[in-house]
Amino acid sequence: MSMLRSEKMLAKYPFIAAAREYLSERAISLDELGSEMHRPDVERALERVLEALRRGEEAEIGIHEDVEVDLLSFPIALLIVSAVGDDWLARRWALAEALRCGRLLEDEPPEIVVELLRSELGIRVEPTPQNEAHLGAYKVYVPHFLALTSRIDALEWRLINRVVKKGWVYVTPKELSRMAVEVIERRILNRYREARGTPLPDSLLGPVKKVREMLAEKRSYEAEVSQVSEKYWPPCMAKIKKELLAGLGIGHFANFALAAFMITAGYTPEQVVAMYSQRSDFNEKIARYQTEHIAGQKGSRVKYSPPSCSTMKIHGLCVEEGRLCPGIKNPIQYYRREARRDALRARVDKRRAG
Repeated sequence: MSMLRSEKMLAKYPFIAAAREYLSERAISLDELGSEMHRPDVERALERVLEALRRGEEAEIGIHEDVEVDLLSFPIALLIVSAVGDDWLARRWALAEALRCGRLLEDEPPEIVVELLRSELGIRVEPTPQNEAHLGAYKVYVPHFLALTSRIDALEWRLINRVVKKGWVYVTPKELSRMAVEVIERRILNRYREARGTPLPDSLLGPVKKVREMLAEKRSYEAEVSQVSEKYWPPCMAKIKKELLAGLGIGHFANFALAAFMITAGYTPEQVVAMYSQRSDFNEKIARYQTEHIAGQKGSRVKYSPPSCSTMKIHGLCVEEGRLCPGIKNPIQYYRREARRDALRARVDKRRAG
């Protein structure tokens, strides 16, 4: 019997086929969700969506003390998100749920990890033999490794920087869960698309209204935050800009990091090109092509994210070893944190003045 079929496993990984089969066997109608018996399930579903909406990648959805509540609340949350019908919200919720699964996966025994990834996600993975354990806890088939890491820009994920033997790439449990998150997120988004248009029972109209209200508030808040400003730049990017404008040779990687950071922060390609136009060796044609390539408008059409703090450290671009940016994993995280704090302070001051 599959180790994934217990209620506990289905609650932890509600995207798997066995969870859908379990719910199908329970045959709970949509109208039943309005009963008192299912009130905790609806409340937990709303909590999952609102937490994802509030905190995004940093959402702490966790595990409910009642396994059945967690199991049933996922498809209800899916119905709520599909009824709201906002693709941005769907992506945010799907990523938060996928990251939750990824964190849980890190602590599972190898037999659970391998069964879930192979049978449910189609990832060819094996536990590393004891005599190779020092290379990594797991090994992933090279084509699957490449497909799952194509959107991860950090240098440590490049195949040339990995241990590769006989068609397998060796990875840690944390790295494997990071790869699984990519597939889980896509799986949840597919479920969201399938659920669009499902008639909504009256019992979910209230939760949907609450999500829409918070989404509108979030959009208003994010509009304030998205006003680009250099006062939110992390020390590393401010230093690169200063050296660039001083005419110093900052190197290809620093050029890429600054452009990717600015694009992700909300600057337009034109604004990025204008930044580089102040260099003495500025070539508009080259600068524009490279900037539009990073922005996903040319070439592979993939929008690049700024390098992580660990990658910035490897390239000697981190300022004071991150002492000025505690708890930050990526320069864009610093930028968004400072922008949100500033917007929040402005809102508080406005309320006090009014």
